[in-house]
Amino acid sequence: MASLKSPRPRRVELSDLVMEFQSALIDLERGGGEKVDYAAGIAAAATRLEGGIQDHVERRVAYRLRFTEPANDNKQYPGIISSAAFVKDFVPPDYALDGVFQSRFFYSLTGTTGTGKTAVLLLLAAATALGMPVGGRDVKPGRVCYLAGENPDDVQMRWIAAGHHLGFDPEDIDVHFMKGTTDVAETIELIRKDVEALGGASLVIVDTSAAFFFGDDENSNTDAGRHARNLRQLTTLPGEPAVLVATHPTKNASNDSLLPRGGGAFIAEVDGNLTLTKSDGLVKLHWQGKHRGPDFEPVVFKLESVTAPALVDSRGRLVPTVLAKDMSEKEVGVAKRQAFSDMDAVLLEFDRDATQSVSGIADRLGWRNKEGEPDRRRVQTATDKLKTQKLLKFEARKWKLTDAGQEAAVDAKARRHAEQQAAEFVERMRRKTG
Repeated sequence: MASLKSPRPRRVELSDLVMEFQSALIDLERGGGEKVDYAAGIAAAATRLEGGIQDHVERRVAYRLRFTEPANDNKQYPGIISSAAFVKDFVPPDYALDGVFQSRFFYSLTGTTGTGKTAVLLLLAAATALGMPVGGRDVKPGRVCYLAGENPDDVQMRWIAAGHHLGFDPEDIDVHFMKGTTDVAETIELIRKDVEALGGASLVIVDTSAAFFFGDDENSNTDAGRHARNLRQLTTLPGEPAVLVATHPTKNASNDSLLPRGGGAFIAEVDGNLTLTKSDGLVKLHWQGKHRGPDFEPVVFKLESVTAPALVDSRGRLVPTVLAKDMSEKEVGVAKRQAFSDMDAVLLEFDRDATQSVSGIADRLGWRNKEGEPDRRRVQTATDKLKTQKLLKFEARKWKLTDAGQEAAVDAKARRHAEQQAAEFVERMRRKTG
């Protein structure tokens, strides 16, 4: 697919012209030079300011006119039809990812930094092109168009690594990229022409909404709603694709309030707001705020740091990048049990000696990272969860179990004892049966 990169024009900001004019007036008040020179400077600054104001007004008027929509009373009267006519044109749901998102629908994918939006989207792109399931769910096979606007270089590295780890050739897979940004409102027909030349698309991915935003304020309801309607046009491309748009959440958003910037205006234009949240070292794909269709069980991924033979720097050294790996129900269960077991282990260590360091606990538990050093991160992750669940608190320069933590420690000891007895029983039976 041809690149439609349209860099935003560089222009002098109106505020800079105002400051230039003010500086010319200040220079006159200070004196120290020829008045005629000051007058010329003021006149030049005033002329530039006047031109800047006119340019600003013209741009704002042109922008508003370009996106002015007719009032509701200008829309064609739909009339009243019979029940038979109403249900006659029903189109059955056509899922791109079974039970999660549909073809012809427009979705936001909202997650905070570090939750793996790009990694998950690239996995979905590969799965669609290869026709492979994701999270045990069928994927509708087809062509993918990936609009890499925010960080195309990073997307390139991840895609090269994905080819190595998923077993496809990046030079021979039906995924097509736009490298850079474009104002979709202005170039939708050019995009349509390119997609038609490819033979249509089943999935269009926009990475990210912010990179393709050409309004004034992404947090403005008016601008955000208009932006969402522009992106929604991508669902009308040949092939009637599902459209996934990576979005950033509102400032200081928590895991239970992951709504895209622009608030209700943006949400009103999407068919669903899919979300990514991180917990227990896993990333969970679900939804918040809006989802047209039945609820679904979360799809779980694991983010992995990987390398690939073709992904090296100028000195030939391997460059690590991050990919998403979907997990089976069994793998998710194992990971959750591991996280629960880690919490038990750390809680009991603090119960034994509350003055221990994170590194000391890791060393005592025998937890080592890839470098063979005490796995501080694993201990810290368990500690943070214990604190979040109010089982542990930091007081007087040491960790202390809360009342609920004391009860949890008793339960943990009982579980450890039961597990030990079960293991001993299994070992005795193994010896008896030879």
